[in-house]
Amino acid sequence: MYSAIAKIIRALAAYPRAVAILLLAIAVLSFYPIKHLRWDLQLQDAFNGNDFQMDYESIEDAFGGLGSLTVVLQSDDSLKNYKQAEKFAQAFQRDTLVHFIEYAADVQFYEKNRLLYASEDDLFKVLTHIEKFREQETLKNNPFYVDLDVNQDSVEIQEVTSGIIRQVEEKYFRNLQQSFSNQDGTVRIIDIFPTQSLSNLNANRELYHKVHTYMKENMIPAGIQVYFTGKVYQSVLTGRTLLPEAKFAGGVAVVFFLLLLAAHFYKQPQLIPISAIPMALPLVFTLAAAYFLYGRITLFTMVLILLLPGHACQILVHIHTRYYHERQQKLSPALSLESALLGVGPAVAASSLIMAGLFLSLNLIPLPGLREFANLGALGVILNLFICPIFAAATLRYMQRNKSFNVGPHLHKPIDIPLLPRRINWIIIITISIASLAGIICGGFNLNFLYDFGQTEFKHQQVKVDSLVSTTGFSTYDPIIIMMPDSSYNDKLLQDFTHLQERGRIPDLGRIYTQYQFLPKESQGKKGKIEYLKHQISDDVLKRLGAEDSTAIVNMLNSYETDFREFELSQNITRKFSDKHGTPGVFAFIVPSKDPDNGLACRHIYKQLQYLEGVQDKKFKVCGTPVLRAMVLDTILPNVGKSIVLGTIILWLLLLFFINNLNRAIFIMMPSMFAMSWMTFILYSMNFHISFYSALAFVLVIGSSVDGSLQLWSSYFEKPTGTTAAMVMQTKLSSVLVGQIAAILGPVAMIISSHPGIRNMGQVTLIGLVCILVAQLTIYPLIAGALDQHRLRKRKRLENESTLQ
Repeated sequence: MYSAIAKIIRALAAYPRAVAILLLAIAVLSFYPIKHLRWDLQLQDAFNGNDFQMDYESIEDAFGGLGSLTVVLQSDDSLKNYKQAEKFAQAFQRDTLVHFIEYAADVQFYEKNRLLYASEDDLFKVLTHIEKFREQETLKNNPFYVDLDVNQDSVEIQEVTSGIIRQVEEKYFRNLQQSFSNQDGTVRIIDIFPTQSLSNLNANRELYHKVHTYMKENMIPAGIQVYFTGKVYQSVLTGRTLLPEAKFAGGVAVVFFLLLLAAHFYKQPQLIPISAIPMALPLVFTLAAAYFLYGRITLFTMVLILLLPGHACQILVHIHTRYYHERQQKLSPALSLESALLGVGPAVAASSLIMAGLFLSLNLIPLPGLREFANLGALGVILNLFICPIFAAATLRYMQRNKSFNVGPHLHKPIDIPLLPRRINWIIIITISIASLAGIICGGFNLNFLYDFGQTEFKHQQVKVDSLVSTTGFSTYDPIIIMMPDSSYNDKLLQDFTHLQERGRIPDLGRIYTQYQFLPKESQGKKGKIEYLKHQISDDVLKRLGAEDSTAIVNMLNSYETDFREFELSQNITRKFSDKHGTPGVFAFIVPSKDPDNGLACRHIYKQLQYLEGVQDKKFKVCGTPVLRAMVLDTILPNVGKSIVLGTIILWLLLLFFINNLNRAIFIMMPSMFAMSWMTFILYSMNFHISFYSALAFVLVIGSSVDGSLQLWSSYFEKPTGTTAAMVMQTKLSSVLVGQIAAILGPVAMIISSHPGIRNMGQVTLIGLVCILVAQLTIYPLIAGALDQHRLRKRKRLENESTLQ
C-alpha cells in the first residue's frame, strides 16, 4: 500500500518548484482564517453543542452574561465614592455592552416594607399582646385593681414587637440585601452585568477597556484607587495570560526543534532548513481547518500547537537520516530519496495512522470540545504524514538539481554495542519483567484521581481586591441558575425544594432564592390584622415600647400601602429575577452548601438537582459552576477508559495489518507495554493525582509509543542475522533518540503553562514519553539480542550437523 503512496510522492517531487509554491501559497492564504479564529478559553466552551451548553446559552440569551465586571473604589471620602459610582452608572447604563449596573442597595425599600412581610401568625401574636396591654391599661383606671406584673408585660410586648422586626430582616432582607460598601463608605463596589456571553472574549475585552478608560480619566484624577475583579475580568486576564504563553511556548519549541535538528544534522547542514520548514506547514493548515470546521480554538485544541510539530519532526528526521545513510552507500540523490521513502516510509505511515486512530478514539467522549481536539489532532497527524515527505522530497530534488550535497562518512560516530552473555541477558529480562508486572499491579490499579478543581482550573489570585471586598457585605458566591418558563412556577419550585430539604434528600443544595420569596403574602386576613393593628397602636402603647422599636413600628405603619396590588419590588430585586425583556420571576438561584471546587461535591449537587421536578423533566434550564464541573467529570471519566480500549484495538489492528505477523507485533509492542507499566508506577510512587486533563494524556502516550519501536524492529526484520540488533542500534539509535526527544519537547512546553490543567497534562505526557524512550533503548536491545543469540546458536548447530555429515 505504501509503495503506491511513495510513487505519488515521487511523482509530485518531480515538480519541486510547483509543489513548494502551491504549499506556500496555501500557507499564506491560511493566515486570514487563523487570524479570525475565536479563542474560547473557558471550560464551559468545551460543551458547545452539548445539552448543557444549550441551556447555558439559553439562559445567557435571556439574562445576559452569567458573570459581572466588578469595580472596587477606595478613598477616604465616602460621599465622593458614592457620587462617582452614581455618575459612572448614569454614563454606562445605556451602553450596548451593559445589561445593568448595581452600586447601592435600596435602603428605603427595606425600611418601608418590613411590615408587609410579617406572617399572619406573627401579627396575631402582636395583636394578642397589645389587646392584653390595652385591657391592663383599662384596669389601671380601676382603683380597686392592683397590677403586680406591669414591668413583665411591658418587657414582653417590647420583645414581641422587636422580634417581628428581627424575624423579618433575617427571613427576607438580610438574605438579599447586598451591601455595596463597608461601614464607613471608604470602599464602594460597582457591579456591571454585561449583555454579551461570558465566553465572548472580545466583548469582555471591549467592556473592560471601556470601563478602564473611564476610570483612568475620571476616578484616578479624583484621588480614588480603582481595582477590578469578577468573572469578566478573570476572562480577560485568562486570555491575556494564556495567549501570550501559547505564543511564547511555541517560540521556545521552535528554538529547541532547530537546536535538535542542528545537533543531529550538523555534518549535513543543508538538511536543517529542509527539515524545519515542512514542520510548520501542517500545523498552519490544521489551524486553518479549525476555522472552517469549528471557527474556534479551545483549551484542548490549543495543545495541538505544541504536539503536532514534534510528530512532524519525527517523520522528517527518519526520512532524512535514512536518505543520508543511502547517500553514504554512493547512491544517487534520486535513488537515495526513493530508498528512504520505501525504507522508513511504511513504519512512519503505520505509526502516524496509529496515532491518528488514537486521536479519533477520543470521539467516544461525548464532549464537543474534546471531539474537536480529536478530529483536528487526527487531521494534523495525517497532514504531517503527507506534507512532510512531499515537501522534503521536493526540496531535496530542487536544491540538488545542479549539484549534489557532499556526504561525509557518518552523521554520528558509530557506537559499538556488544551482545550481553545469554544468561545475563535473560536474567535482566526476567528481572525487568517481574518488576514491571509488580509496578503495573501496584501503580496501575491504585492511581488517585484529582477532584479538586482549584488545582486544575485557571485562577488569578487578587489578595488586595479580595481583602477590600471582604470588608463589605458584597456577595461573591457563584449560584446555580434555574430558568423557568414563567413566574407561575416560582411557588411550585420553592415548595418542591422545601419539601425535599425537609426530607433530607438535597443536603448539599443549601438555600434557594426565588422572586416569590420576596413578595408579601397577600390575604384578606393579613390586611385586616394590619388595619386593626394601626387602630390598636396608641400613644400610651408607644410610650411603653422602647424608643427604637416604637420609632420603627410607627414608620412601618405610616408607610404601609393598603392595596397589595400596588406593591412593587425594588428594582434591584426585580432585575435579578427577570430576563432582558423585563419578564419577572423567570429565574431562581440556588446557593450550594458545599465547595464547588470539590469535584465529588459537584457530582452530588448535580445528582440532587435532578430530584427537583422541573429539572428532572427538562422544563427548567439549569447552569452554574457546580453543574458544569459535574458534567465534565460525568462525561470524561466513564468514557476515557472506552477511548483507551478502542485506541488499543485500533493500534493492534493497524500493527497487524502493517506487520502481518502476531509474534513480530508483540515484539514491537513490548517496549510500549513496559513503558506504560513504569509510567503508572512512577505516578503512583510520586503520589501524583490524575485529573480529567491528564487522563487524556494516556491516549496520547499510547499513540506516541510505537514510532521508535517500529523503526527499530522494522530495520531488524529487514535483514535478520546474528548481529542485527547491534547493527540496527548503530544506524537507528540517533534518529530514534532525536525523534523521541522531539515528541518530548511539546509536553515540556506545556509544563511551563500557568494553566494548572494543561500543566498537569504536560507532566503526565512527559513522564510517559521519557519512559517510552528508556524502554526503547533498553527493552529492544535485550529482546533483539536474545533473538540474535538464538539465531547464532541455531546457525552453529546447523553448521555442526553439516560438518558431521
